[in-house]
Order: sequence, then structure tokens, then C-alpha cells
Amino acid sequence: MKRISGMIALIFTVLLLVTACGGANSGSNGAASSSNEQTAGQTQSANKAHESSATYPMTVEHASGKITLEQQPKRIYAPYMEDALLTLGIKPVLKWSYGPLVQQYLEPQLADVPKIDFSGGNNYEQVLAAQPDLIVLYSSEMAANGAYEQFSSIAPTYVFPDAAGDWKGTVQVLGQLTGKEAEAKKAISDYDGLVKQARQQLQPITKGKTFAIIRIKPKEINLMEGIYFSGVTLYHDLGLTPDPLVKEKSWDKFATLSLEGLSQLNADYIFYTIQGDDAVSNEQTIQSSSIWKSLPAVQKGHAYKVENNYWLASGAIANTMQIKDVLRLVTTP
Repeated sequence: MKRISGMIALIFTVLLLVTACGGANSGSNGAASSSNEQTAGQTQSANKAHESSATYPMTVEHASGKITLEQQPKRIYAPYMEDALLTLGIKPVLKWSYGPLVQQYLEPQLADVPKIDFSGGNNYEQVLAAQPDLIVLYSSEMAANGAYEQFSSIAPTYVFPDAAGDWKGTVQVLGQLTGKEAEAKKAISDYDGLVKQARQQLQPITKGKTFAIIRIKPKEINLMEGIYFSGVTLYHDLGLTPDPLVKEKSWDKFATLSLEGLSQLNADYIFYTIQGDDAVSNEQTIQSSSIWKSLPAVQKGHAYKVENNYWLASGAIANTMQIKDVLRLVTTP
């Protein structure tokens, strides 16, 4: 899927905040537990697979040049691609964080991995001390302003032009670089199988119905877009129909709605996230309003709170958790 190059800065702004809600959202512990079990199984399966099906030395072109890997890399630094690494059965040498925030949905597998804090920019000294033998950067922007040269002086550095939204492409490239092509192929096949099954379960219930995802922040309401994160999962993978307001106002980029603007949302189903404890007061204000109570999804009991940290993320693990949430919530009488 092609991405709008100017959106990458916005994507990272969103990413800096996606974990803020932690466990404050209700009703998703079962999905998280189930996904964690699946992830553990994937990791065990990956560890039993052949060590590498790739041939080294390997020379690969990328967005900032090309690299040569003399042997299969074992120590990987790929900030904000930990979902893809874990999908391949690889534990990174460092994990992305922003101050105290981490990708909470991955913590069962990453709890013992040291954090690298992006709130102050790149910490080259910490990366050097971690001794990676492969560095992977999420976008060309991450490699700008001399960053690529700095990282390349530490280890061979591969740069994606923009990995946002295309987790399958990301995991395939990482599988190629790390000799985990078989694991990448299996992860995609397993996910496609889950999507097919989910579509069959949802179709009798969701035919002719419309959907929307909203994000309640401390001082505003966002109607989420259709081409990133859970928007891709719902509208592309599961084939669910977005509410017309989504197509009109927020398909390419999330739109901020006033409470009065929210009254135009006629979706049959709404999934909503809460951005941290600071947004709880706004959530209460919204939900006590006559406008919220008049929404069709709310009146039908089809407005569901979901976890901010993986609904605003992308990857085999995050997307699987999103799909399981949808199945659990929508198919329950």
C-alpha cells in the first residue's frame, strides 16, 4: 500500500501517545491474553524452524543506499518494529519507548528488554552499547539529518521509505534480512486465514451496517482514518463498511470533531479508545451528553471501548488482537 510521504511525521506523533491509556480501557483483557498465547506459540514455532534459509553474504538495496550482511544477524535494533520482530521469533536488543510509555501490548514478550527513550531524540551511545549487528529504521525521516551515517557507523543499517500501515511488507523484508523468510510467510498465511474466518463470522451480522473508530483525547474527539492502524484492519482486511462521515472527513487523516459534529455520526457500530487518564473526564462528559446518548450505535448497545495501545498500532500481533476484539464484541448477542 502506498503511503502519503507527508504523513510520516503525523504517524510518529500518534505513535508517541498510543500507549498512554495502559490498562484503563475495559473489556480487552481476554483478547490480550489470547493474543499473547498465540504470540508465544509463534515464537516457539519460529525457534524450532531452520536457523536460516537465506544465503550470506547478502547485499540489499534500501531507501538510503544498500547494505551487505556478511552473516545472519542475531542482534537487531528496529525501533517501533518490535511487533514484526516478535512475529519472526526475534527479540530485539532494545525496545522503543517515549519517557515511561512503551508498547504495552508487547510487554509480555519484551518485559526484560531494555528501553531506549525517544523523547530526547536518537541515543547513539545506547545503541552502540547494545552491540547490534543490524539496525532497521522505520522511515526515511528517521535516517535524515545525519542519522543514517551515525547508525551506519555502528552496524549495517536498513531504511524503509515508510513502513506505516504495511506490516506484511515490513515483516517480509525483515524476514529476508534475518533469514526468517519461512516465519514471515507463515505469519502472513496465518493472519490471512484468521481474516477469512472472521469475515465469514461477521458477514451475516455486519452486512449493510456501518462502522467508525473514534479516539477520545483530553480535550477533543478524533474520528480515525481509514488507511492506518485499525482502520486498515476493519475497512480493508475485514471488509467492514465505514460510516459515510469517515469517508467524508477522515479517510486519509483523522479529523477532529466537536461534540455537535459527533451528532452526525450515524454508524451502527462504534469502537472508541481513551487516550490516558487525562481523557477520562472528557469521556465522562461526552457519554453523559444527550448527543452521545442519541447516537444509533449507543442506543443499540454497539459502542465499545477498546484498547488504545494496540488499536492505534499495526502488525501481525496488533491486528490479530484487533480482529479478536471485533469478533468478541460484535458477535456476542
